[in-house]
Amino acid sequence: MEITEIIQLNKQRSQIFLDTGESFVLYKGEIRILKLKAGSAISEETYNSIIKGILPKRCKLRAMNLLKTKDYTAYQLKRKLLDSGYPDYIADEAIDYVKQYGYVNDNRYALSYVSSKLQTTGRNEIKQKLIQKGLSKEVIDGAFLQFEEEDISGRQTWEMEAEVIRKTLVKKGYHEGLEYEDKQKLLAYFYRRGFDIELVRRVMDEHLT
Repeated sequence: MEITEIIQLNKQRSQIFLDTGESFVLYKGEIRILKLKAGSAISEETYNSIIKGILPKRCKLRAMNLLKTKDYTAYQLKRKLLDSGYPDYIADEAIDYVKQYGYVNDNRYALSYVSSKLQTTGRNEIKQKLIQKGLSKEVIDGAFLQFEEEDISGRQTWEMEAEVIRKTLVKKGYHEGLEYEDKQKLLAYFYRRGFDIELVRRVMDEHLT
Protein backbone atom coordinates (compact mmCIF):
# COMPACT_ATOMS: atom_id res chain seq x y z
CA MET A 1 0.00 0.00 0.00
CA GLU A 2 1.47 3.35 -1.02
CA ILE A 3 0.76 7.01 -0.29
CA THR A 4 0.24 8.69 -3.66
CA GLU A 5 -0.34 12.24 -2.47
CA ILE A 6 -0.62 14.43 0.62
CA ILE A 7 -2.63 17.63 0.18
CA GLN A 8 -2.57 20.35 2.83
CA LEU A 9 -6.11 21.45 3.75
CA ASN A 10 -5.17 24.12 6.27
CA LYS A 11 -2.42 24.91 8.76
CA GLN A 12 -3.35 21.95 10.96
CA ARG A 13 -4.64 19.19 8.66
CA SER A 14 -3.75 17.39 5.45
CA GLN A 15 -5.50 14.75 3.37
CA ILE A 16 -3.62 11.53 2.64
CA PHE A 17 -4.41 9.64 -0.58
CA LEU A 18 -3.55 5.95 -1.02
CA ASP A 19 -3.07 3.94 -4.20
CA THR A 20 -6.14 1.91 -3.17
CA GLY A 21 -8.31 4.97 -3.84
CA GLU A 22 -8.90 5.56 -0.15
CA SER A 23 -8.19 8.86 1.57
CA PHE A 24 -8.38 10.28 5.08
CA VAL A 25 -7.46 13.43 6.98
CA LEU A 26 -4.81 13.65 9.69
CA TYR A 27 -3.21 16.42 11.69
CA LYS A 28 0.29 17.51 10.72
CA GLY A 29 1.73 16.28 14.01
CA GLU A 30 0.29 12.81 13.39
CA ILE A 31 1.70 12.73 9.89
CA ARG A 32 5.11 13.64 11.27
CA ILE A 33 5.01 11.07 14.09
CA LEU A 34 3.81 8.31 11.72
CA LYS A 35 6.46 9.38 9.16
CA LEU A 36 3.99 9.51 6.29
CA LYS A 37 5.33 10.84 3.00
CA ALA A 38 4.00 10.99 -0.54
CA GLY A 39 5.47 8.22 -2.65
CA SER A 40 6.36 6.04 0.31
CA ALA A 41 4.78 2.80 1.48
CA ILE A 42 2.52 2.66 4.51
CA SER A 43 2.81 -0.43 6.67
CA GLU A 44 -0.22 -2.49 7.61
CA GLU A 45 0.44 -1.74 11.27
CA THR A 46 0.45 2.01 10.67
CA TYR A 47 -2.60 1.78 8.42
CA ASN A 48 -4.55 -0.15 11.07
CA SER A 49 -3.57 2.29 13.79
CA ILE A 50 -5.11 5.05 11.68
CA ILE A 51 -8.21 3.24 10.43
CA LYS A 52 -9.03 1.32 13.60
CA GLY A 53 -7.66 3.70 16.21
CA ILE A 54 -7.23 7.37 15.38
CA LEU A 55 -10.05 8.01 12.93
CA PRO A 56 -12.98 6.11 14.54
CA LYS A 57 -12.41 7.79 17.91
CA ARG A 58 -12.07 11.23 16.33
CA CYS A 59 -15.09 10.73 14.10
CA LYS A 60 -17.30 9.81 17.07
CA LEU A 61 -16.13 12.91 18.94
CA ARG A 62 -16.83 15.01 15.85
CA ALA A 63 -20.34 13.60 15.63
CA MET A 64 -20.97 14.28 19.33
CA ASN A 65 -19.72 17.86 19.03
CA LEU A 66 -21.96 18.50 16.04
CA LEU A 67 -24.97 17.19 17.95
CA LYS A 68 -24.25 19.52 20.88
CA THR A 69 -25.30 22.52 18.82
CA LYS A 70 -28.29 21.13 16.86
CA ASP A 71 -30.18 18.01 15.92
CA TYR A 72 -29.32 16.18 12.70
CA THR A 73 -30.90 13.35 10.78
CA ALA A 74 -28.59 10.39 10.17
CA TYR A 75 -28.25 11.51 6.54
CA GLN A 76 -27.32 15.09 7.47
CA LEU A 77 -24.82 13.96 10.08
CA LYS A 78 -23.16 11.56 7.65
CA ARG A 79 -22.80 14.35 5.06
CA LYS A 80 -21.09 16.49 7.71
CA LEU A 81 -18.67 13.71 8.62
CA LEU A 82 -17.87 12.93 4.98
CA ASP A 83 -17.27 16.63 4.34
CA SER A 84 -14.77 16.54 7.22
CA GLY A 85 -12.78 13.92 5.32
CA TYR A 86 -13.77 10.75 7.17
CA PRO A 87 -14.10 7.57 5.07
CA ASP A 88 -17.65 6.35 4.46
CA TYR A 89 -17.48 3.27 6.69
CA ILE A 90 -15.96 5.21 9.58
CA ALA A 91 -18.75 7.79 9.32
CA ASP A 92 -21.29 4.94 9.43
CA GLU A 93 -19.58 3.52 12.51
CA ALA A 94 -19.79 6.90 14.26
CA ILE A 95 -23.47 7.27 13.39
CA ASP A 96 -24.23 3.79 14.72
CA TYR A 97 -22.42 4.79 17.91
CA VAL A 98 -24.47 7.96 18.53
CA LYS A 99 -27.68 6.18 17.52
CA GLN A 100 -27.31 3.56 20.24
CA TYR A 101 -27.27 6.35 22.82
CA GLY A 102 -30.29 8.04 21.27
CA TYR A 103 -28.41 11.13 20.11
CA VAL A 104 -29.61 10.57 16.54
CA ASN A 105 -33.18 9.43 16.03
CA ASP A 106 -34.83 10.11 12.67
CA ASN A 107 -38.31 9.35 14.00
CA ARG A 108 -37.92 11.83 16.83
CA TYR A 109 -36.42 14.41 14.46
CA ALA A 110 -39.34 14.10 12.03
CA LEU A 111 -41.95 14.38 14.79
CA SER A 112 -40.25 17.45 16.25
CA TYR A 113 -40.02 19.08 12.81
CA VAL A 114 -43.69 18.39 12.02
CA SER A 115 -44.76 19.75 15.42
CA SER A 116 -42.80 22.98 15.01
CA LYS A 117 -43.66 23.70 11.37
CA LEU A 118 -47.29 22.63 11.02
CA GLN A 119 -48.61 25.84 12.56
CA THR A 120 -47.29 27.92 9.67
CA THR A 121 -46.39 25.55 6.82
CA GLY A 122 -48.32 23.21 4.53
CA ARG A 123 -47.97 19.43 4.76
CA ASN A 124 -46.49 19.09 1.27
CA GLU A 125 -43.72 21.58 1.94
CA ILE A 126 -42.93 19.93 5.27
CA LYS A 127 -42.71 16.56 3.53
CA GLN A 128 -40.38 17.93 0.85
CA LYS A 129 -38.10 19.53 3.44
CA LEU A 130 -37.88 16.28 5.39
CA ILE A 131 -37.13 14.32 2.21
CA GLN A 132 -34.29 16.75 1.52
CA LYS A 133 -32.97 15.99 4.99
CA GLY A 134 -32.71 12.33 4.00
CA LEU A 135 -35.79 10.96 5.74
CA SER A 136 -37.85 8.16 4.20
CA LYS A 137 -41.54 8.40 3.30
CA GLU A 138 -42.32 5.87 6.01
CA VAL A 139 -40.61 7.95 8.71
CA ILE A 140 -42.32 11.15 7.52
CA ASP A 141 -45.79 9.62 7.31
CA GLY A 142 -45.23 8.06 10.73
CA ALA A 143 -44.38 11.47 12.19
CA PHE A 144 -47.63 12.99 10.89
CA LEU A 145 -49.62 10.04 12.21
CA GLN A 146 -47.96 10.18 15.61
CA PHE A 147 -48.50 13.93 15.83
CA GLU A 148 -52.20 13.50 15.08
CA GLU A 149 -52.50 10.76 17.71
CA GLU A 150 -50.60 12.68 20.39
CA ASP A 151 -51.82 16.22 19.69
CA ILE A 152 -53.07 17.44 23.07
CA SER A 153 -55.77 19.64 21.55
CA GLY A 154 -57.18 16.63 19.74
CA ARG A 155 -57.20 18.44 16.38
CA GLN A 156 -56.04 16.64 13.25
CA THR A 157 -53.25 18.11 11.16
CA TRP A 158 -55.66 18.87 8.30
CA GLU A 159 -57.74 21.04 10.62
CA MET A 160 -54.59 22.81 11.82
CA GLU A 161 -53.61 23.47 8.22
CA ALA A 162 -57.11 24.76 7.48
CA GLU A 163 -56.82 27.15 10.42
CA VAL A 164 -53.55 28.54 9.05
CA ILE A 165 -55.27 29.07 5.67
CA ARG A 166 -58.21 30.87 7.33
CA LYS A 167 -55.92 33.24 9.21
CA THR A 168 -53.94 33.95 6.05
CA LEU A 169 -57.12 34.71 4.08
CA VAL A 170 -58.18 37.21 6.74
CA LYS A 171 -54.74 38.77 6.82
CA LYS A 172 -54.69 39.18 3.04
CA GLY A 173 -58.20 40.58 2.94
CA TYR A 174 -59.79 37.81 0.90
CA HIS A 175 -63.40 38.70 -0.03
CA GLU A 176 -66.16 37.70 -2.42
CA GLY A 177 -65.48 40.49 -4.89
CA LEU A 178 -61.83 39.57 -5.40
CA GLU A 179 -60.81 39.54 -9.07
CA TYR A 180 -60.15 36.14 -10.66
CA GLU A 181 -56.50 37.00 -11.32
CA ASP A 182 -55.97 38.02 -7.69
CA LYS A 183 -57.62 34.81 -6.52
CA GLN A 184 -55.25 32.77 -8.70
CA LYS A 185 -52.29 34.65 -7.24
CA LEU A 186 -53.53 33.77 -3.77
CA LEU A 187 -53.86 30.12 -4.74
CA ALA A 188 -50.31 30.22 -6.12
CA TYR A 189 -49.14 31.72 -2.82
CA PHE A 190 -50.54 28.74 -0.89
CA TYR A 191 -49.24 26.25 -3.46
CA ARG A 192 -45.66 27.55 -3.18
CA ARG A 193 -45.86 27.03 0.57
CA GLY A 194 -46.92 23.42 0.28
CA PHE A 195 -50.60 23.69 1.19
CA ASP A 196 -53.06 21.23 -0.31
CA ILE A 197 -54.87 23.20 -3.05
CA GLU A 198 -58.17 21.36 -2.66
CA LEU A 199 -58.13 22.20 1.04
CA VAL A 200 -57.32 25.83 0.20
CA ARG A 201 -60.28 26.01 -2.22
CA ARG A 202 -62.61 24.49 0.37
CA VAL A 203 -61.53 26.95 3.06
CA MET A 204 -61.89 29.81 0.57
CA ASP A 205 -65.47 28.76 -0.13
CA GLU A 206 -66.24 28.41 3.57
CA HIS A 207 -64.70 31.80 4.23
CA LEU A 208 -67.28 33.47 1.98
CA THR A 209 -70.33 31.77 3.52
